Amino acid sequence: MSLEIESQTRTVDGIDNISMWKSLAALPAAPSAIFLVVAVCVIGAFTNGFLTVANIQGILEQAVLISIVALAVNQVILSGEIDVSTGSLLAVCAFVYGNVADVAGPWGALLAALVVGGLIGTFNGVVSTYARVPSIITTLGMLFILRGAVLLFGGAQVLNMAPEWRIFGQGLLIGIPVTIVLTILVFVAMEIASRHTVWGRNTIAIGGNESAARTLGLPIRQTKIVCFVLSGLGCGLAAAVFLGQIGQLQATAATGFELKVIAAVVLGGTSIKGGRGSNVSPIVGAILVGVILNAMTLNRVPGTFELLVLGSLILGAVSFEGIRQRLLAKGH
Repeated sequence: MSLEIESQTRTVDGIDNISMWKSLAALPAAPSAIFLVVAVCVIGAFTNGFLTVANIQGILEQAVLISIVALAVNQVILSGEIDVSTGSLLAVCAFVYGNVADVAGPWGALLAALVVGGLIGTFNGVVSTYARVPSIITTLGMLFILRGAVLLFGGAQVLNMAPEWRIFGQGLLIGIPVTIVLTILVFVAMEIASRHTVWGRNTIAIGGNESAARTLGLPIRQTKIVCFVLSGLGCGLAAAVFLGQIGQLQATAATGFELKVIAAVVLGGTSIKGGRGSNVSPIVGAILVGVILNAMTLNRVPGTFELLVLGSLILGAVSFEGIRQRLLAKGH
């Protein structure tokens, strides 16, 4: 009798363990987190200087900038849309910040950058929803329009940031870098909004099944517009961080940044189709992007390969996510 009970107990424990591993595997950010740990171990073992304090700090600085925008773009993708204009939008907000800071100081400049970012994000959302222009077309058009505007009106301008203007990129708050504090605040805000507001629940529902959401009468257009506004606000905040980190701005700033953001979101595990993901995903993805690009630099891989690598990462992540979802579906 005792042997039978023990056998049943082992069986139940085994089922519980299997269920636990399935639950972990189903987490959006789980595969990317595992891949990140493996990548750090492998790269650290074969790349001199990778695991130094200074290098890790450099990776985190790059990841912070990507994370702030990726956390916002994550909401756009969760709603079933996409925003590929973030590189040019960040450049526009950075020029606004740099020029206003001379008059209104860093806080006035930050407010101006947020307003401009929010307005452009609103425009993207309205055109994509009310004008029914696919968001990939809307934001791709804005990518070129905004970059063209920066080159036209700021092409000859080189902004050098005064030390007091760089507080959002180099400042400390109670000994903690302001960049880290800002990233945590953005993450917490997104987490609260996603989990504890009607808008957050609607975003997931709409991205998961827009037809069903429409049948239920959910405010699809308004929900998506808010997502695009958040993307614009993320670029406005990131512009202040960006200028604080590098201290100088030229018209070509943040070129290709949108690819890093999209790569961070999809590498982190958010479904490009919408409706599935988490706010942890873009942060894990941003660190992973930073690790890979940093490893390329340390191993003297030419910068011309960056776009090739980012594009391959995006394609690989999307393909992997599709395969994983099919396997999880079969498991149920």
